[in-house]
Amino acid sequence: MQIAITGRHVSVNESFREQVTRRLESSAGKFFSTAIDAQAVFAKVAQMIETDLMIHVGHGIRFQSHAAAADMTASFSIAAERLEKRMRRHKRKLRDHHKSPRGAKSAEGAEPSLQSAD
Repeated sequence: MQIAITGRHVSVNESFREQVTRRLESSAGKFFSTAIDAQAVFAKVAQMIETDLMIHVGHGIRFQSHAAAADMTASFSIAAERLEKRMRRHKRKLRDHHKSPRGAKSAEGAEPSLQSAD
């Protein structure tokens, strides 16, 4: 997965870049096996740091989140939690909750009950 980390009017050091990369890869790997690319943009607006995250996981499937906080790490963690929540909810919609095909009867329902007449 390709990850682009940029800073607008703020510098992003190497250790923070590694932290962002690990978190985005792990969160995308939890819900989708193959993620194509991700972007993280950190911008200083007034006295706040705004974080915009975007992950592209498939054809036409993109997840975005936005957060603002006074600290860069706090802003990133809020945005990453929101992104993970969106991916989790989308994955839940795709999951098939039916264990057997519709219309198929269970093994217990097909057999007549064998109770003694005592």
